[in-house]
Order: sequence, then structure tokens, then C-alpha cells
Amino acid sequence: MRRNWEEGTSPDDLRRRIIDLRLSYDWPALKSVVRLCPGSSTGRLRLNDLFNLLDMHIPVGAGFRGPTQNQSSQQFFDARRLTGAKNALLIILIASFYIDYQVCIEYKRDDLNKYKDFAILLAKRMQRQGFELYPQNQFDQPEFYQGDVGFVSLNYDPIALWVQFVANRELNDDPSAPHIGCPAAPLHVFHDFGHLIPARKIGARKIGRTGDTPWYPMNEAAAQRVNKEKTESNYKVRLTKFLFPHGSLCWRECPDCGKLSAYHGDEWNLYAQGLFPPPPLRAFDETLPPDWITGEERTRRLKGEVDARKCLHCDTLTYAHHTQAMMQSSFKPRSPSFIEEIARDLRATAMRADHIIFMGYSLPPDDVTYRAFFAARQQRESDGVKCTVVDKDGSDPRWYGPAELERRMRTLNKASPVRAACDIFGRQRVRFYDGGIPDVFLDQGTATDAKLDQLLTWSS
Repeated sequence: MRRNWEEGTSPDDLRRRIIDLRLSYDWPALKSVVRLCPGSSTGRLRLNDLFNLLDMHIPVGAGFRGPTQNQSSQQFFDARRLTGAKNALLIILIASFYIDYQVCIEYKRDDLNKYKDFAILLAKRMQRQGFELYPQNQFDQPEFYQGDVGFVSLNYDPIALWVQFVANRELNDDPSAPHIGCPAAPLHVFHDFGHLIPARKIGARKIGRTGDTPWYPMNEAAAQRVNKEKTESNYKVRLTKFLFPHGSLCWRECPDCGKLSAYHGDEWNLYAQGLFPPPPLRAFDETLPPDWITGEERTRRLKGEVDARKCLHCDTLTYAHHTQAMMQSSFKPRSPSFIEEIARDLRATAMRADHIIFMGYSLPPDDVTYRAFFAARQQRESDGVKCTVVDKDGSDPRWYGPAELERRMRTLNKASPVRAACDIFGRQRVRFYDGGIPDVFLDQGTATDAKLDQLLTWSS
């Protein structure tokens, strides 16, 4: 433990740090909960059972008896200790995503570049559509500023969003960006997150500002005002929806004011190491905080609390266990207000969609909420909504339309998302790509407009 703390730390300070970590992350309680889950003794533990057991007891303040470490006796774990167990489970998830991302930027940069090329094609498509929509639609009308493609990430990591951030910034800052209107103004592409979430300014050190400068994202209200004809704006805006209904690893809920802040790292770099805050040990992040990080946060991070981040609203320090990542369980506790707002935005967006694409999403049977509102969307109109399913790790780069799908389904397992999609949308409204991701938008290893159009445009 001493290697994760600053040099010269006294035994008393080190002991206090260990106690703080043990109070926040209760590993013995988590191990006991795991032993109570069905299948744990046979090596067939399902994470959903673990989430269910925790979420069934914590919200009502109940505890339960579980085996001790040597399993020779039982011990009662109250709701406080179960909360510590859930925090420990959250740290496992954060550490897994954090390590995978570090591996990605070190050894899989070519794959990351393919997704960036995909994001650039999407942004350029948004710009081209802007010219097609104007002047039939005014700049401040939703028909103009709302893009026709939205994203919903049911993962916690912000990598897909970051790739689009970098791509959009590259196009927006390009002097040759397309201009529109009279007088002509460059057309920029931004994101709408379904909730106004301020982020710490990226690259603040390079532009001479403090690290506490909030960076507010664009939303429909801001886009409407920026685009208004009488507004003296030096650019026009179009928006892409990007929703995280389960939360994100770069989000922190302040334990004091209860508001949400986002942290996307310190530099505009596709391979930025600090894309989201690390787990609470220096072994995960040995870099010094940037010079513009000052005050209590800097002191704590230099001491060894590398996951400390200051709330952008009230300056209270937040830590890894304040990360907003809603775990998937059948006993869902009441969501924070911002998660609820994003979930409602997702529902409204899905109800307007005429084509839904599942890329690597398995539509699991226990995901009752999403199955229900997809089914509701399907019943809303007589012709229904079309659905495309892209297998996550497919090896057969072929498209299967409704006519060929029945034959292909004979070889798919019962848990296949294709079967679930057919149950919800109807077989005649489902097509399937079995070549995996990112192959679905690549032609001989390069992202192309033709492959993008084939993905986005449903055809039987």
C-alpha cells in the first residue's frame, strides 16, 4: 500500500488511508455476497444475480447473513456494508474498463483510428445534410439543427463519444469547413446529451485558463438561439444525440450538492491516457496532475488520491465511488434525476425513430425496460419501425435481409439478438449483418461513405 502513497508518509497517515479505502470499498462483504449467488460454487456466477442481490436489499435499508471468509460461520451484513460491497463491485468495473482502455491506446491504435474515420464520415454527412435542409428550413427549426442519427451507449466507457469529440473538433476547427447562409457562416457539429452536464475544460493549461473552468455542452435550447437569424453568431450548429442512460465512467455525482460533473481528461488527443478518472490507487495513474489543477484537489492527488476530482458546481471533492454507473438488475432503485431525464429523452428519441440499429447490443431477456419501449414503438404505427442487428464479433461479412434471415436463424443460438429483434419488430422488418464491428462500415479496412450509407439506410 505504501507504494500508492506519497513518499515519507507516516504510519498513522498510511493507516488512515487504508481505513478510508476499507470503509468505502468493502471487499469481505462483496466476497460474502458472491458466495450467496446461485452458481457461485460451480463457477457459473451471473453478474445479474449479484446486482439483484445488492439492489434488492440496499434501497430498503435491509441486510442479510452471509458466510465469512473461511465459510466456517455466518455474519450479518447491514445495508452500510452492502453499500461498501456495491462500491467494491463498481471499482472492479472501473478498473476493468480503465485497463482495457490503456491497452487499447497502447496496442490497438489502428482500431481506434478506424472508429475516428467513421466519426468523421458521420460529421461530414451531418454537414452535407445541413445544405440539403436549408433554405427549406430555418436554422432555428428542429428540422435543421437536429441530426437524423442518434447514439445510445449502454456501456459505461466514453470511448465512442471521445472519438466523435475529436472528429467533430477537427472538422469544426478546419478553416475550410463548409459555410452556409447569408452572410455565410461555418457549419459546426456538436452533441446533445439529453441533460446539461458541465465538463472540466479540456486542454485548459494550453489556453492559459484555470482547471476549474466549466465546459458546457450544446443542447437544443442553445442551438436554437445560436442559429437564430437575428443572433450575431459566427457559426451555425447541428446536433447529434449521444445518450448514456446507464451513466458513464467520466461522470461524478457530487455527495454535497448532488449535481453532475464530467471529466474527459486534460488534452485533445485521440490517445489521451486520462480519458476518465482512474481507480483510487497510484499504480493505475502515476502521472502528475497538470499545473492548472490547484488547491485541495492537487494536494490530494499528489498525496496518492489519484481519483480525486473537484465538483464543478460547489468544489467538493468527489472520488471513484461517486462515479455514476447504473448496474443492470431486476430490482432497479430509483434513478438520480439526471439519469431519469436522459432515460426519458431516450424514450422520446426512440418513439420518433423509423430505423433502430443494434451494434453489439444483445437485447437480453432481463432488460425488460428496453424491450417494452421498443415493442411500444413498434406498435405505434401500422408500418412499424425497421431494425438492423450487427453482430459484435461476426466472421461472415454478409447482409441477411428478411428473405434470407429465416435460413440464417436456424444456425443461431437461442440467445441471439436477431431472434429477440424478430420477436419485437417482426421478421419482415429485421436485417442482420454477420461480419461484426467495425467491419460493418469498412471497405478493405477503410471506412467509406458507401458502407456508412448501407448501414444507416434500411433495405430489404
